[in-house]
Amino acid sequence: MKNKHLLIAIILVIVIAVITAVVVASRSKPVPQPQQPDEIEADTQPPVTVEDEPQQEEPVFLDGVICPLGGEMIERSSLYPRPVAIMLDNHPAARPQAGLEQAEVVYEILAEGNITRYMALYMHGGDQLVGPVRSARYYYIDKSMEYNAIYLHAGGSPEAWDDVARLKIPSFNAMTMGAPLYWREKHRKEPHNIYTALDRIQASSDARGYNGKDGVQVHSFNSQDTPLEGEQAHKITLAYPQGYKVSYEYSEEDGIYLRYVMDKPHVDEKNADYQMQAKNIIIQRASHKTVDSEGRRNVDLVGSGKGIYITNGSYVPVTWKKADRRSPTHFYFEDGKEVKLNPGKTWIQVIPVSSGVTFE
Repeated sequence: MKNKHLLIAIILVIVIAVITAVVVASRSKPVPQPQQPDEIEADTQPPVTVEDEPQQEEPVFLDGVICPLGGEMIERSSLYPRPVAIMLDNHPAARPQAGLEQAEVVYEILAEGNITRYMALYMHGGDQLVGPVRSARYYYIDKSMEYNAIYLHAGGSPEAWDDVARLKIPSFNAMTMGAPLYWREKHRKEPHNIYTALDRIQASSDARGYNGKDGVQVHSFNSQDTPLEGEQAHKITLAYPQGYKVSYEYSEEDGIYLRYVMDKPHVDEKNADYQMQAKNIIIQRASHKTVDSEGRRNVDLVGSGKGIYITNGSYVPVTWKKADRRSPTHFYFEDGKEVKLNPGKTWIQVIPVSSGVTFE
């Protein structure tokens, strides 16, 4: 009997030990925690990314200054002391020209033979190639004097030669000087092959003392891009004599006008991917008169007349006034307020009073 009771006691001890071990083990196991909704979301779905709208990078200026020719911010260290005005060839054999993409203001006016020439104005730029350089005309000198610019040309009409000397125009004439300022490129035939470069012009201007004087502020600018309340001008066509044609087409996306010559994109010689563009277009009507057997002209740019201002897909009529040959040309809206340009490149088309202009 005693042995039976002992056996029962041993069995009870073993059972109690097993139960105790099970309980301890179950308590030592980590209790699984319920998943939170945000953790389930993170585990079952890929991270959500928000794509930003593509933004144009704004240039960072360490020491910015507003360019007097373009109304846009540039580095002060790159600003020229005074403007540079370069006569450029527009004969078919001279197209496309080099360096017009860098110009802030460009004038186009008829010369002889019903061919126009350009005068490109620069206020900053590096080693940009510019050309072909061509001869002076007195009415282009009128425009250069407005800015008190340094004038570059390759010869000129008798009146222009006289003006350069008599009016003491700060100039560099390719007919009387050569390298390093001027040289001839071999890929074009004379006289359509004289070139220069902006950095060489600055070096020559420093050496001659031309940069000791300042330029003249001719244009006023809006502080920011401003719409023009006028008639629609998405395409503008200017018909010059004997079939020469210039046109502009407005790019809504970029807010600028793309330029065409004879219905072909006007590109740069060294950058065929760049089409000439303008933020502002001014059409200035002026009296033209042929004065000699060579077809040279008088273009009357002193006094007053009519014109058209075009920007941001619209145009309005304007008037212009110029007191004398050295004075700036001022443009006015019909209410008498002076025109303020939008910041950007400006092309000024001087055309005969009777020339046609169409808008679409």
